[in-house]
Amino acid sequence: MDTEQLHSDIKSQLQDNPITVDHIDSQTDPKWTFDPNGLLRHSGHIYVPNLGNLQLHILQYLHDHPLAGHYSQSKTLYNVRLQYYWPRLLVYIKDYCKSCTTCSHAKPVHHRPYRLLKQLLIPEKPWNSISMDFIEKLPASSSYTSILVVVDCYVP
Repeated sequence: MDTEQLHSDIKSQLQDNPITVDHIDSQTDPKWTFDPNGLLRHSGHIYVPNLGNLQLHILQYLHDHPLAGHYSQSKTLYNVRLQYYWPRLLVYIKDYCKSCTTCSHAKPVHHRPYRLLKQLLIPEKPWNSISMDFIEKLPASSSYTSILVVVDCYVP
């Protein structure tokens, strides 16, 4: 996608955005300004309204583009913050990078290879093999917040 086309799409969506209308009417906050091209800027960064797929197009351009290289979440956030701003930007980029299939397939494995599974021995009599576990931090029931679970693994 061409950045000029993207900026013209942003500019066309600004009239429908309530945040833009608030800042057109009252020029009291010095963080919000209009540049000569008609784009609303927040602290020097282009404000991207949450209308249409503008935010998605920016991430596709700065994350998925062949020259962008599918950078990690922090590098993508850095690249987006150099030029653009919108509320909840960090959350949007986190969700986008987590859902990126190319990134998830390219991640290196940081654990030892899994070993072969071994079947557990079948107990010969009841109560020969048991497992116990505590379930804690439950909602209070008669002032109790934990449960002890005991399982007999015997199968006749």
